[in-house]
Amino acid sequence: MNFLVDENMPRTLAPQIAELGFNVQDVRDIGLRARPDSEVMDAAITTDSIIITRDRGFASPKTWPTEFTAGMIFVDLPSNTPAKIVNARVLELITKRLPVSLLGAITRVEPNRALSQIIRRRA
Repeated sequence: MNFLVDENMPRTLAPQIAELGFNVQDVRDIGLRARPDSEVMDAAITTDSIIITRDRGFASPKTWPTEFTAGMIFVDLPSNTPAKIVNARVLELITKRLPVSLLGAITRVEPNRALSQIIRRRA
């Protein structure tokens, strides 16, 4: 699985995902800092990456281009949640879930649970 970490996530998240053996890029490292959501989405499509974000603009699958099939992890935790806890919740999700439950889905990481809804079935 490939991941694309949005700029509204802790800067420490991408290296921790990489340590687990996953392919990951941070938008801040690939020239997409402060770029429109459409450009971040294009990068995710190109690399077939699951976007990890807190950006509500990405949270509606109705706005996803048909070419986007990787999926989204939407971190819906209070804005004052410490980075350490945000990272731990995301890392727990990607290490304990079967990849099939994340691919093509929107997964909402909430304070007490993480729920996945398949949006686009992948072959």
